[in-house]
Amino acid sequence: MLEAGRRHFDVVSHFGVTRVTISRLASRYRTTGSVNERRRSGRPRVTTAAQDRYTVTSHLRNRFLTVPSTTIGTPGRTNNRISANTVRRRLAEKGIKARRPYKGIKFTQRHKRNRAQWARNHARWTRHQWKGIVFSDESRYLLDRVDGRQWVYRRGGQRYSDACVPEVDRYGGISIMVWGAISYHHRSRLVVVPGNLAGVRYRDEILAPVVVPLMNANRGLTLLQQDNARCHTARVCSTYLQQQHVNVLPWLAKSPDLSPIEHLWDVLDRRLRRRTPSTLQ
Repeated sequence: MLEAGRRHFDVVSHFGVTRVTISRLASRYRTTGSVNERRRSGRPRVTTAAQDRYTVTSHLRNRFLTVPSTTIGTPGRTNNRISANTVRRRLAEKGIKARRPYKGIKFTQRHKRNRAQWARNHARWTRHQWKGIVFSDESRYLLDRVDGRQWVYRRGGQRYSDACVPEVDRYGGISIMVWGAISYHHRSRLVVVPGNLAGVRYRDEILAPVVVPLMNANRGLTLLQQDNARCHTARVCSTYLQQQHVNVLPWLAKSPDLSPIEHLWDVLDRRLRRRTPSTLQ
């Protein structure tokens, strides 16, 4: 427009920008023949494009690969190895950041299909039906907890992706196991379970003295929920529950998160963290 003889005022009014902006662009055009900014000089990247791709691919293949491990195997253009900050920047450029992983049970496709089907089967249950269930479970707590921090490199929205969830199966150190049960209106006493819990002990120490009296005293309780642990599904326990006319809610494998009692265990865990007991007494 300026080359066509228009005034700066006309150009400013037409584009809705400041006069300084028009003057700067006009000066740049006269000098370089273009209004685009010239490429600015700066410190060159210490990694090649191939190294950048390798860094990103390595952390996508193994989401728990540590940054120091990557720096050891990646020489820079001027150094024997690149810095940890360089690795983090290359990952961040692709939207990959270090986050605390969700630690839970890893599911197979069969587990996922079964969980979805179970949810569909119970989607139309009424509140009255859910009120009749006694949710029970054991939980184990570590008393000498070690802060084994772990990081997973992932993009946003991938918290529960299979590749980003470490498998947690075993306990170590000083621990204590407890059993409890809750329903909509009722709760059992908390039972401390020393040692391992087998079928006979489960029947004699939990089902007979706690579960059956609780359900007999409250006729609105119609179903017992328990997971598929061996002590729960042992023949001595199944036979005893049938004799006592206690119906068991069919439960999915690896699905403790579907039971509301898990929230109770979480509350207890937070309280134990604040007290930090060091002995079973």
